[in-house]
Amino acid sequence: MYLVILGTVILFLQTFVSAAPLVSIGSNTDVYFNGSSSLRWTSNVFRDEAEETDDLTWTLSPGFEVNVGRGLTNADLSIITRYEIIRYEDQDQLDTELFHIKAVGSYTSSRLALSGSAYFDESKMNSGENNITNDLIEYDAYGATVDSEYRVSPKFSFGAGARYSEKVYKTFDDAFPDRTIMSAPFDVFYELTPKLDLSLGYTFTNMDIEETIRASAPNQVRIISDYETDSHFFNIGARGQLLPKLTGSFKVGYRTRSSSDSTIQTIELPAGTLVGPPSRTNRDDSGMLGLDANFTWTATPKLAVNFDLSRDFGVGGEGQSTEKSSVILGGNYSINSFFTLNANLGYILTDYSNSEREDDQYNAGLRLFYLPNEYWQISTGYTFTENDSNLRSNSYNDHSIDLTATLRY
Repeated sequence: MYLVILGTVILFLQTFVSAAPLVSIGSNTDVYFNGSSSLRWTSNVFRDEAEETDDLTWTLSPGFEVNVGRGLTNADLSIITRYEIIRYEDQDQLDTELFHIKAVGSYTSSRLALSGSAYFDESKMNSGENNITNDLIEYDAYGATVDSEYRVSPKFSFGAGARYSEKVYKTFDDAFPDRTIMSAPFDVFYELTPKLDLSLGYTFTNMDIEETIRASAPNQVRIISDYETDSHFFNIGARGQLLPKLTGSFKVGYRTRSSSDSTIQTIELPAGTLVGPPSRTNRDDSGMLGLDANFTWTATPKLAVNFDLSRDFGVGGEGQSTEKSSVILGGNYSINSFFTLNANLGYILTDYSNSEREDDQYNAGLRLFYLPNEYWQISTGYTFTENDSNLRSNSYNDHSIDLTATLRY
């Protein structure tokens, strides 16, 4: 699913970059209308293991894009905003409107390359990590990144950055904790050849997970207090042209994680009295092989294959510490100047710490793009998702088919 979205964005940018703007302000600013409409059928709206409910949705998504930097040589800024209006044919209680905005900017000089982004997204969906029966979960996501690289000599450069993300649940926030993730990578690059750099790096990541309150028995709730985790990633890697037709980057090394414990209390309702003495979790320190890699193989002028690998610590929907490994394979084939075909396969293994739970998620998709001119893009596709969990009520299958039209003017 994510590769389909990524492929859509890449094709969109490549095809529409020459489209005439809706409005030009001065000599450096362009404003585009950037909207879409789609019709989508899904076999399992709630991603429910016991009872599947299919439905047809119509989405209208008007938006605007502001680009600042035309005519400038070393700086640019883009602001992209969308407002999704989603309507269900049968499950009309799920009808919603969602707002999205993202800003992306960059600055370059003879020695310094600086880039950054910030976003806000509203979402309403279920996943294998957090499911609700006969309803969808609403949450907001915030984030920002800053990356910089400074060249100190013809052979050496230093890279540093900061990343921040926050997830805030708007519904069912008693069961699913808000979380904040901050990380700071630092890398030293050595130019082995004009097309290939070697790297030595370190990344520090902090996760702050808020408390959860869940029903544990009739008239009782269990409160798990908030906790934090700190992780360290020591790595080596490379970037650039790895082989004649293979480009990309990878970082491989060792990740360590330490976590604070949580207090667990059971409360009797409605009196609010404590049932038994409080207990504590035991989150042991852990370590594992760490990996971040993305490769592009240009097999022919018409065929490009993308291959992504990741192994990292994470956090589950209910606030559990996890270890997550993923493999994603995607490809784009240009049939001719009007048609492009995109396919993807993905596998994600999520191992829940201090628990016997383990989830295997499989994703597959096929999508056909039709590009009649510089303004319009029409696509149709099929997506399959399966979440296989050994925890009851967290497995599901979902099939979806959609038809989407996008206009940038």
